[in-house]
Amino acid sequence: MGVGLVILALYLSLGLLALFSLASLGLLEPRLLALLLVSYLLGYLSVGALMGAIGSAANDLREAQGLLTPVVLVTIVPMLLWLPISQDPDSSWAVALSFVPPVSSFVTMVRVASAAPPPWWQAALSLAASALGAVGSLWFAGRIFRIGLLMFGKPPDLATLVRWVRAA
Repeated sequence: MGVGLVILALYLSLGLLALFSLASLGLLEPRLLALLLVSYLLGYLSVGALMGAIGSAANDLREAQGLLTPVVLVTIVPMLLWLPISQDPDSSWAVALSFVPPVSSFVTMVRVASAAPPPWWQAALSLAASALGAVGSLWFAGRIFRIGLLMFGKPPDLATLVRWVRAA
């Protein structure tokens, strides 16, 4: 997370320097920077917790690859949908995706940075959904970590992980 924050700070400072040198600093709203930081932290917690759960359930990389597929697909969806969301940020599916926890922080940032940003209450509700998703991911990861760290032998699949969550 520290490395990601350093990279975020580097890009942010370079972007602000470019805007300052072009005398266009007034184009950037300070609340966007705060939203970017909060969205990054919530997205990192959600995805990091799920990755930690998979790491505690698998013994080697081959076992983890099958379990990583759903998590990686969830993180790729906002990148694939970036262009359609930025072109029509008020479409019903873009609004709906901004409230689905694993992708809500990414989709909301795309919507907020578009030419027609959403109302403030949608961004706040999306952050609340992201926070609930992060708490849920941490809870899920904790349950899997509790059982998965002590298990060895047959590699678990997704159904086994769900059983572990219910049992713990």
